[in-house]
This record gives sequence, structure tokens and C-alpha cells, in this order.
Amino acid sequence: MVQLYKKGYRAEWELTHLLADKGFMVMRAPRSGRINLASPDIIAAKSGKLFAIECKSRASAFKVEQEQLAELAEWQAKGGAIPFIGWKISRRGWTFLHLKDVMENNGNIGKKFAAKKGFPLEAIFAS
Repeated sequence: MVQLYKKGYRAEWELTHLLADKGFMVMRAPRSGRINLASPDIIAAKSGKLFAIECKSRASAFKVEQEQLAELAEWQAKGGAIPFIGWKISRRGWTFLHLKDVMENNGNIGKKFAAKKGFPLEAIFAS
């Protein structure tokens, strides 16, 4: 579990810096999911748009917990944020998924699903 947390931390840190380099104002919510707050891993803003991102770093398929999906939906409903799941695929880089697509797939994310529904970081600018 500790190794998974370190891997997740590194991925969150990397994405925070990638977004900052692209001109976003970015905040990483440290140890999100471990405290009783509805908080995505990363909150970013640019050009009047707010983004809520739940980050995952996995080599293979996984499931996003329903609680995490609900938290992103709350940021969308209450804060007007545009919610994403950001997946750092080992040795392949980042892909992003719309919350709606992940919820319709019951939180299940695999490489085929990501290839079909995912998009690169640059596509966030068009959101």
C-alpha cells in the first residue's frame, strides 16, 4: 500500500507540474481520499475554467471507487468544475477520461476503454 501511495504521489506531482507548465493555476490536494473531504487529487484553473482531476497511476486495468466518482460529480454540480480521471499508464504517459464516460462504465477503466474514450492532456484546453 505504501508503494502504491508513493507511485500515486509521484504521478500527482508530475501532473501538477505539467499543468503549471501549460499555464494552469494548480493545487494538489495532499492525501486526498484519506480525510473526510470531497476533494479530487488536483484542482486546476485556466481562462475562467475550473478542472477537478482524480489521478491514477497503474500499469493495468483498475476500478475508480464510487466515492471518488461521487466527489468529482459534486465538484461539477456545486463548483462548475470540469471533472476528469487522469491515468498515468506505466511507460506510456497520461490519458484523460471524462467523468461521465467512466461513470457509465461503472468506474472500470482498462487500456481498451482508455484507447476508445481517452484523450491527451492538450484536449483539456478544448473542454
